[in-house]
Amino acid sequence: MDKQPTLLALWGAAVVLGLVGYAAARWRRWLVIPVLALIAFLAWSRLGDLADPVAGPAILQAAGRGYLIQACAALALAVILAVIGLAPRRGAPS
Repeated sequence: MDKQPTLLALWGAAVVLGLVGYAAARWRRWLVIPVLALIAFLAWSRLGDLADPVAGPAILQAAGRGYLIQACAALALAVILAVIGLAPRRGAPS
């Protein structure tokens, strides 16, 4: 468990990446793709150990099920914030 990121680090990274994705999508719509790829890479690199058949159960036993739920919720927030930036602007010409 000592090599896993803390929940504060997970939530902080999720909020920052989500807001970067939101701003990027507002500026240029296609820029959301690299941000989503970065979110996916960071999720895989930071939480990939949870899928390991040996280390995963040990991490869940040490951290608890709440850690997994919060980690998934933080990643979902990052993706949702980035995708919300794709919504059309109000008053924008069609």
